[in-house]
Amino acid sequence: MSTRIMHCDLDAFFVEVCRRHDPALEGVDLLIVGGRRESRGVVQSASYGARAFGVRSGIPIAEAARRCPGATFVKGEFPWYREASRAVRAVLERHAPMVVMTGMDEGYLDFTGTDLLHPVSLMDLATAIRIDVHREAGLDCSIGIGPNRMIAKVASDYAKPRGICEVRPGWERGFLAGLPLKAIPGIGPKTAARLAARGLTDVADVHAMPAEALAALIGREEAIALRRRADGRGSVMLRASGPPKSVSRETTFSHDVRESATLDRTLHALVARVAAQLRDEELHAGAVVLKLRHGNFTTVTRRTTLGSPTALDAELLSAARGLLAPAFAAARSQGQAIRLLGIGAAALGTAEAPDLFESEQRLKAQGVTRAMDAVRAKFGAEALKSGGVVDPRAARTKSAGDAD
Repeated sequence: MSTRIMHCDLDAFFVEVCRRHDPALEGVDLLIVGGRRESRGVVQSASYGARAFGVRSGIPIAEAARRCPGATFVKGEFPWYREASRAVRAVLERHAPMVVMTGMDEGYLDFTGTDLLHPVSLMDLATAIRIDVHREAGLDCSIGIGPNRMIAKVASDYAKPRGICEVRPGWERGFLAGLPLKAIPGIGPKTAARLAARGLTDVADVHAMPAEALAALIGREEAIALRRRADGRGSVMLRASGPPKSVSRETTFSHDVRESATLDRTLHALVARVAAQLRDEELHAGAVVLKLRHGNFTTVTRRTTLGSPTALDAELLSAARGLLAPAFAAARSQGQAIRLLGIGAAALGTAEAPDLFESEQRLKAQGVTRAMDAVRAKFGAEALKSGGVVDPRAARTKSAGDAD
Protein backbone atom coordinates (compact mmCIF):
# COMPACT_ATOMS: atom_id res chain seq x y z
CA MET A 1 0.00 0.00 0.00
CA SER A 2 1.57 3.27 -1.11
CA THR A 3 1.42 6.55 0.79
CA ARG A 4 0.30 9.45 -1.38
CA ILE A 5 -0.40 12.91 -0.05
CA MET A 6 -1.74 15.89 -1.93
CA HIS A 7 -1.23 19.51 -0.87
CA CYS A 8 -3.73 22.06 -2.15
CA ASP A 9 -2.65 25.70 -1.87
CA LEU A 10 -4.95 28.52 -2.96
CA ASP A 11 -3.18 31.08 -5.13
CA ALA A 12 -3.06 34.61 -3.64
CA PHE A 13 -6.09 33.62 -1.56
CA PHE A 14 -6.76 36.87 0.32
CA VAL A 15 -6.21 38.96 -2.81
CA GLU A 16 -8.56 36.87 -4.93
CA VAL A 17 -11.29 36.81 -2.26
CA CYS A 18 -11.17 40.62 -2.12
CA ARG A 19 -11.45 40.74 -5.90
CA ARG A 20 -14.56 38.55 -5.73
CA HIS A 21 -16.20 41.02 -3.35
CA ASP A 22 -15.22 44.13 -5.32
CA PRO A 23 -15.49 43.75 -9.12
CA ALA A 24 -13.60 47.05 -9.53
CA LEU A 25 -10.46 45.19 -8.40
CA GLU A 26 -10.64 42.57 -11.15
CA GLY A 27 -8.31 44.39 -13.52
CA VAL A 28 -5.94 45.67 -10.83
CA ASP A 29 -2.60 43.91 -11.25
CA LEU A 30 -0.82 45.57 -8.31
CA LEU A 31 -3.05 44.76 -5.34
CA ILE A 32 -2.02 44.58 -1.68
CA VAL A 33 -4.32 43.33 1.11
CA GLY A 34 -3.94 44.32 4.74
CA GLY A 35 -5.07 47.89 5.19
CA ARG A 36 -5.10 51.39 3.77
CA ARG A 37 -1.92 52.79 2.26
CA GLU A 38 -1.45 55.15 5.22
CA SER A 39 -2.11 52.52 7.91
CA ARG A 40 0.63 51.07 10.11
CA GLY A 41 -0.31 47.42 9.88
CA VAL A 42 1.35 44.65 7.91
CA VAL A 43 0.70 43.10 4.52
CA GLN A 44 -1.67 40.14 4.63
CA SER A 45 -1.24 39.13 1.00
CA ALA A 46 -0.13 40.59 -2.31
CA SER A 47 -0.97 39.88 -5.93
CA TYR A 48 1.69 38.22 -8.06
CA GLY A 49 2.28 41.54 -9.80
CA ALA A 50 3.03 43.24 -6.48
CA ARG A 51 5.24 40.35 -5.36
CA ALA A 52 7.53 41.11 -8.31
CA PHE A 53 8.36 44.37 -6.50
CA GLY A 54 9.43 42.49 -3.36
CA VAL A 55 6.12 42.80 -1.52
CA ARG A 56 5.37 39.80 0.68
CA SER A 57 3.10 38.99 3.60
CA GLY A 58 4.26 40.22 6.98
CA ILE A 59 6.17 43.33 5.91
CA PRO A 60 4.88 46.76 7.05
CA ILE A 61 2.35 48.37 4.75
CA ALA A 62 4.51 51.51 4.67
CA GLU A 63 7.39 49.42 3.30
CA ALA A 64 5.07 47.82 0.73
CA ALA A 65 4.01 51.30 -0.43
CA ARG A 66 7.65 52.28 -0.91
CA ARG A 67 8.46 49.13 -2.84
CA CYS A 68 5.34 49.23 -5.00
CA PRO A 69 4.12 52.86 -5.17
CA GLY A 70 1.58 52.13 -7.89
CA ALA A 71 -0.29 49.47 -5.88
CA THR A 72 -3.89 49.60 -4.74
CA PHE A 73 -4.33 48.86 -1.03
CA VAL A 74 -7.45 47.20 0.38
CA LYS A 75 -8.59 45.75 3.70
CA GLY A 76 -10.62 42.57 3.44
CA GLU A 77 -13.14 41.18 5.90
CA PHE A 78 -12.64 37.96 7.85
CA PRO A 79 -16.15 36.59 7.08
CA TRP A 80 -15.29 36.74 3.36
CA TYR A 81 -12.21 34.56 3.88
CA ARG A 82 -14.02 32.14 6.16
CA GLU A 83 -16.85 31.65 3.67
CA ALA A 84 -14.43 31.06 0.79
CA SER A 85 -12.30 28.65 2.83
CA ARG A 86 -15.34 26.61 3.80
CA ALA A 87 -16.44 26.38 0.16
CA VAL A 88 -13.00 25.06 -0.81
CA ARG A 89 -12.95 22.58 2.05
CA ALA A 90 -16.32 21.20 0.95
CA VAL A 91 -14.85 20.49 -2.49
CA LEU A 92 -11.75 18.80 -1.07
CA GLU A 93 -13.75 16.61 1.31
CA ARG A 94 -15.84 15.39 -1.59
CA HIS A 95 -12.73 14.07 -3.33
CA ALA A 96 -10.52 12.70 -0.51
CA PRO A 97 -10.93 10.18 2.34
CA MET A 98 -9.22 12.62 4.73
CA VAL A 99 -8.69 16.37 4.52
CA VAL A 100 -6.65 18.34 7.08
CA MET A 101 -6.76 22.10 6.63
CA THR A 102 -3.62 23.82 7.94
CA GLY A 103 -4.90 27.32 7.27
CA MET A 104 -7.70 29.11 5.47
CA ASP A 105 -5.83 28.83 2.18
CA GLU A 106 -4.21 25.40 2.26
CA GLY A 107 -4.82 21.81 3.21
CA TYR A 108 -3.52 18.25 2.89
CA LEU A 109 -5.47 15.37 1.32
CA ASP A 110 -4.54 11.80 2.22
CA PHE A 111 -4.92 9.22 -0.56
CA THR A 112 -3.03 6.43 1.18
CA GLY A 113 -4.55 3.05 0.32
CA THR A 114 -6.32 4.23 -2.84
CA ASP A 115 -4.05 2.27 -5.20
CA LEU A 116 -6.95 0.35 -6.75
CA LEU A 117 -8.83 3.55 -7.53
CA HIS A 118 -5.75 5.41 -8.76
CA PRO A 119 -3.14 2.77 -9.64
CA VAL A 120 -0.61 4.98 -11.47
CA SER A 121 -1.04 8.69 -10.83
CA LEU A 122 -3.18 11.28 -9.06
CA MET A 123 -2.74 13.88 -11.80
CA ASP A 124 -6.22 13.40 -13.26
CA LEU A 125 -7.81 13.66 -9.84
CA ALA A 126 -5.79 16.79 -9.03
CA THR A 127 -6.99 18.34 -12.29
CA ALA A 128 -10.60 17.58 -11.37
CA ILE A 129 -10.10 19.14 -7.93
CA ARG A 130 -8.63 22.32 -9.45
CA ILE A 131 -11.59 22.60 -11.83
CA ASP A 132 -14.14 22.05 -9.05
CA VAL A 133 -12.47 24.58 -6.72
CA HIS A 134 -12.54 27.19 -9.45
CA ARG A 135 -16.13 26.47 -10.44
CA GLU A 136 -17.60 26.26 -6.93
CA ALA A 137 -15.42 28.70 -4.97
CA GLY A 138 -14.27 30.99 -7.76
CA LEU A 139 -10.62 30.53 -6.76
CA ASP A 140 -7.50 29.09 -8.37
CA CYS A 141 -5.21 26.67 -6.62
CA SER A 142 -1.92 24.87 -7.08
CA ILE A 143 -1.54 21.22 -6.14
CA GLY A 144 1.48 19.15 -5.17
CA ILE A 145 1.51 15.37 -4.88
CA GLY A 146 4.15 13.34 -3.07
CA PRO A 147 4.92 10.36 -0.87
CA ASN A 148 5.05 12.58 2.24
CA ARG A 149 3.85 15.96 3.49
CA MET A 150 7.08 17.83 2.87
CA ILE A 151 7.40 16.74 -0.75
CA ALA A 152 3.72 17.52 -1.42
CA LYS A 153 4.18 21.01 0.04
CA VAL A 154 7.36 21.74 -1.95
CA ALA A 155 5.66 20.42 -5.10
CA SER A 156 2.68 22.75 -4.73
CA ASP A 157 5.02 25.72 -4.22
CA TYR A 158 6.94 24.64 -7.33
CA ALA A 159 3.69 24.45 -9.33
CA LYS A 160 2.49 27.98 -8.48
CA PRO A 161 0.46 29.59 -9.83
CA ARG A 162 -2.38 27.39 -11.09
CA GLY A 163 -0.22 24.32 -11.64
CA ILE A 164 0.07 20.67 -10.62
CA CYS A 165 3.28 18.81 -9.78
CA GLU A 166 3.50 15.13 -8.89
CA VAL A 167 6.60 13.59 -7.33
CA ARG A 168 6.37 9.80 -7.26
CA PRO A 169 8.19 7.53 -4.78
CA GLY A 170 11.87 7.32 -5.72
CA TRP A 171 11.87 10.73 -7.41
CA GLU A 172 12.23 12.79 -4.21
CA ARG A 173 16.00 13.31 -4.20
CA GLY A 174 16.21 14.17 -7.87
CA PHE A 175 13.28 16.60 -7.63
CA LEU A 176 14.82 18.48 -4.71
CA ALA A 177 18.33 18.56 -6.23
CA GLY A 178 17.35 21.34 -8.61
CA LEU A 179 15.89 23.62 -5.92
CA PRO A 180 17.42 26.18 -3.56
CA LEU A 181 17.60 25.21 0.10
CA LYS A 182 15.13 27.98 0.99
CA ALA A 183 12.45 26.01 -0.90
CA ILE A 184 12.46 23.35 1.84
CA PRO A 185 9.95 23.92 4.66
CA GLY A 186 11.69 24.85 7.88
CA ILE A 187 14.54 26.70 6.19
CA GLY A 188 13.59 30.34 6.58
CA PRO A 189 15.45 33.43 5.33
CA LYS A 190 17.82 33.60 8.33
CA THR A 191 18.73 29.91 8.18
CA ALA A 192 19.16 30.09 4.39
CA ALA A 193 21.48 33.11 4.75
CA ARG A 194 23.52 31.33 7.43
CA LEU A 195 23.88 28.21 5.24
CA ALA A 196 24.74 30.33 2.20
CA ALA A 197 27.55 31.96 4.18
CA ARG A 198 28.99 28.44 4.53
CA GLY A 199 28.68 27.72 0.82
CA LEU A 200 25.35 25.86 0.93
CA THR A 201 22.75 27.54 -1.29
CA ASP A 202 21.15 24.66 -3.20
CA VAL A 203 19.92 21.22 -2.17
CA ALA A 204 22.50 19.77 -4.56
CA ASP A 205 25.26 21.33 -2.42
CA VAL A 206 24.10 19.19 0.51
CA HIS A 207 23.95 16.08 -1.68
CA ALA A 208 27.53 16.67 -2.86
CA MET A 209 29.06 17.13 0.60
CA PRO A 210 30.19 14.07 2.58
CA ALA A 211 28.31 13.54 5.83
CA GLU A 212 31.34 14.16 8.06
CA ALA A 213 32.25 17.36 6.24
CA LEU A 214 28.69 18.62 6.58
CA ALA A 215 28.68 17.82 10.29
CA ALA A 216 31.95 19.67 10.75
CA LEU A 217 30.54 22.66 8.90
CA ILE A 218 27.17 23.14 10.64
CA GLY A 219 27.13 20.70 13.57
CA ARG A 220 26.17 17.04 13.71
CA GLU A 221 22.50 17.35 14.74
CA GLU A 222 21.71 20.06 12.20
CA ALA A 223 23.59 18.14 9.52
CA ILE A 224 21.51 15.01 10.11
CA ALA A 225 18.24 16.97 9.95
CA LEU A 226 19.32 18.91 6.84
CA ARG A 227 20.43 15.80 4.96
CA ARG A 228 17.19 14.05 5.85
CA ARG A 229 15.17 16.88 4.32
CA ALA A 230 17.50 17.18 1.33
CA ASP A 231 16.89 13.48 0.63
CA GLY A 232 13.14 14.13 0.62
CA ARG A 233 12.19 12.31 3.78
CA GLY A 234 9.24 13.72 5.70
CA SER A 235 6.20 12.86 7.78
CA VAL A 236 3.47 10.72 6.26
CA MET A 237 1.03 11.20 9.14
CA LEU A 238 -2.07 13.37 8.84
CA ARG A 239 -4.28 13.94 11.85
CA ALA A 240 -7.87 15.05 11.56
CA SER A 241 -8.04 18.69 12.59
CA GLY A 242 -10.04 19.57 15.68
CA PRO A 243 -11.40 22.93 16.78
CA PRO A 244 -9.02 25.90 16.56
CA LYS A 245 -6.78 26.56 19.56
CA SER A 246 -7.70 30.24 19.63
CA VAL A 247 -9.68 32.95 17.87
CA SER A 248 -8.22 36.44 17.85
CA ARG A 249 -8.41 39.89 16.31
CA GLU A 250 -5.98 42.78 16.50
CA THR A 251 -5.55 46.23 15.01
CA THR A 252 -2.63 48.62 14.54
CA PHE A 253 -3.59 52.24 15.16
CA SER A 254 -2.82 54.95 12.61
CA HIS A 255 -1.08 56.84 15.45
CA ASP A 256 0.03 55.84 18.93
CA VAL A 257 -2.96 55.99 21.31
CA ARG A 258 -2.85 57.55 24.78
CA GLU A 259 -6.60 57.83 25.49
CA SER A 260 -8.27 55.04 27.46
CA ALA A 261 -11.64 55.80 25.81
CA THR A 262 -10.20 55.08 22.34
CA LEU A 263 -8.70 51.82 23.55
CA ASP A 264 -11.98 50.78 25.14
CA ARG A 265 -13.98 51.44 21.96
CA THR A 266 -11.47 49.45 19.93
CA LEU A 267 -11.48 46.65 22.49
CA HIS A 268 -15.28 46.55 22.32
CA ALA A 269 -15.21 46.19 18.52
CA LEU A 270 -12.53 43.48 18.57
CA VAL A 271 -14.35 41.47 21.24
CA ALA A 272 -17.57 41.65 19.18
CA ARG A 273 -15.79 40.10 16.21
CA VAL A 274 -14.15 37.37 18.27
CA ALA A 275 -17.42 36.52 20.02
CA ALA A 276 -19.32 36.40 16.72
CA GLN A 277 -16.83 33.92 15.28
CA LEU A 278 -17.02 31.75 18.39
CA ARG A 279 -20.80 31.54 18.10
CA ASP A 280 -20.63 30.92 14.36
CA GLU A 281 -18.30 27.96 14.92
CA GLU A 282 -20.26 26.78 17.99
CA LEU A 283 -17.33 27.28 20.35
CA HIS A 284 -16.94 28.64 23.87
CA ALA A 285 -13.84 30.30 25.31
CA GLY A 286 -12.36 29.31 28.64
CA ALA A 287 -9.78 32.10 28.68
CA VAL A 288 -9.16 35.58 27.28
CA VAL A 289 -5.78 36.88 26.08
CA LEU A 290 -4.89 40.56 25.67
CA LYS A 291 -2.07 41.81 23.45
CA LEU A 292 -0.61 45.32 23.62
CA ARG A 293 2.26 46.71 21.59
CA HIS A 294 3.84 49.90 22.89
CA GLY A 295 5.07 52.74 20.75
CA ASN A 296 8.63 51.42 21.19
CA PHE A 297 7.47 48.01 19.82
CA THR A 298 7.57 46.24 23.19
CA THR A 299 4.82 43.62 23.10
CA VAL A 300 2.93 42.68 26.27
CA THR A 301 0.44 39.81 26.65
CA ARG A 302 -1.92 39.13 29.54
CA ARG A 303 -4.22 36.14 30.06
CA THR A 304 -7.09 35.35 32.40
CA THR A 305 -9.16 32.21 32.91
CA LEU A 306 -12.93 32.65 32.84
CA GLY A 307 -15.19 31.39 35.58
CA SER A 308 -17.21 29.44 33.01
CA PRO A 309 -16.81 29.04 29.23
CA THR A 310 -18.68 31.64 27.18
CA ALA A 311 -19.20 33.15 23.76
CA LEU A 312 -21.18 36.19 24.95
CA ASP A 313 -19.85 39.64 24.10
CA ALA A 314 -20.48 41.14 27.55
CA GLU A 315 -18.71 38.36 29.46
CA LEU A 316 -15.68 38.35 27.16
CA LEU A 317 -15.55 42.15 27.22
CA SER A 318 -15.63 42.26 31.01
CA ALA A 319 -12.65 39.90 31.20
CA ALA A 320 -10.79 41.83 28.49
CA ARG A 321 -11.31 45.15 30.26
CA GLY A 322 -9.95 43.60 33.44
CA LEU A 323 -6.74 42.83 31.55
CA LEU A 324 -6.53 46.12 29.64
CA ALA A 325 -6.75 48.53 32.58
CA PRO A 326 -3.59 47.42 34.45
CA ALA A 327 -1.66 46.76 31.23
CA PHE A 328 -2.42 50.27 29.94
CA ALA A 329 -1.57 51.80 33.32
CA ALA A 330 1.79 50.04 33.24
CA ALA A 331 2.43 51.36 29.72
CA ARG A 332 1.62 54.92 30.79
CA SER A 333 3.92 54.65 33.81
CA GLN A 334 6.72 53.89 31.35
CA GLY A 335 5.74 56.87 29.17
CA GLN A 336 4.50 54.60 26.40
CA ALA A 337 1.46 54.97 24.17
CA ILE A 338 -0.23 52.02 22.44
CA ARG A 339 0.56 51.10 18.85
CA LEU A 340 -1.40 47.83 18.59
CA LEU A 341 -4.28 46.26 20.50
CA GLY A 342 -5.38 42.66 20.16
CA ILE A 343 -7.77 40.31 21.92
CA GLY A 344 -8.03 36.53 21.73
CA ALA A 345 -10.27 33.76 22.98
CA ALA A 346 -8.34 30.69 24.14
CA ALA A 347 -8.96 27.32 25.83
CA LEU A 348 -11.68 26.69 23.30
CA GLY A 349 -14.25 23.94 23.49
CA THR A 350 -17.41 23.03 21.67
CA ALA A 351 -20.57 24.73 22.87
CA GLU A 352 -22.58 22.62 25.28
CA ALA A 353 -26.34 22.21 25.42
CA PRO A 354 -28.21 25.08 27.14
CA ASP A 355 -28.25 24.92 30.93
CA LEU A 356 -31.80 24.49 32.20
CA PHE A 357 -30.88 26.43 35.34
CA GLU A 358 -29.29 29.39 33.55
CA SER A 359 -29.88 32.75 35.21
CA GLU A 360 -32.59 34.97 33.77
CA GLN A 361 -30.06 37.70 33.03
CA ARG A 362 -27.84 35.34 31.04
CA LEU A 363 -30.81 33.90 29.14
CA LYS A 364 -31.81 37.42 28.10
CA ALA A 365 -28.25 38.17 26.99
CA GLN A 366 -28.22 34.99 24.91
CA GLY A 367 -31.53 35.89 23.30
CA VAL A 368 -30.34 39.39 22.39
CA THR A 369 -27.12 37.97 21.02
CA ARG A 370 -28.94 35.46 18.81
CA ALA A 371 -31.12 38.25 17.43
CA MET A 372 -28.08 40.42 16.67
CA ASP A 373 -26.31 37.51 14.96
CA ALA A 374 -29.36 36.91 12.78
CA VAL A 375 -29.45 40.56 11.67
CA ARG A 376 -25.73 40.59 10.91
CA ALA A 377 -25.96 37.32 9.00
CA LYS A 378 -28.63 38.83 6.78
CA PHE A 379 -27.39 42.40 6.36
CA GLY A 380 -23.66 42.21 7.08
CA ALA A 381 -21.31 42.54 10.04
CA GLU A 382 -21.66 46.34 10.14
CA ALA A 383 -25.47 46.31 10.22
CA LEU A 384 -25.48 46.54 14.02
CA LYS A 385 -22.96 48.20 16.29
CA SER A 386 -22.91 48.43 20.04
CA GLY A 387 -22.94 51.91 21.50
CA GLY A 388 -19.61 51.10 23.10
CA VAL A 389 -17.80 51.19 19.75
CA VAL A 390 -19.15 54.58 18.64
CA ASP A 391 -16.96 57.63 19.22
CA PRO A 392 -19.19 60.25 20.91
CA ARG A 393 -17.26 63.04 19.23
CA ALA A 394 -17.96 61.60 15.78
CA ALA A 395 -21.61 61.11 16.67
CA ARG A 396 -21.94 64.76 17.77
CA THR A 397 -20.28 65.94 14.56
CA LYS A 398 -22.70 63.90 12.48
CA SER A 399 -25.70 65.20 14.40
CA ALA A 400 -24.58 68.77 13.85
CA GLY A 401 -24.21 68.10 10.14
CA ASP A 402 -27.68 66.57 9.97
CA ALA A 403 -29.15 69.67 11.63
CA ASP A 404 -27.89 71.81 8.77
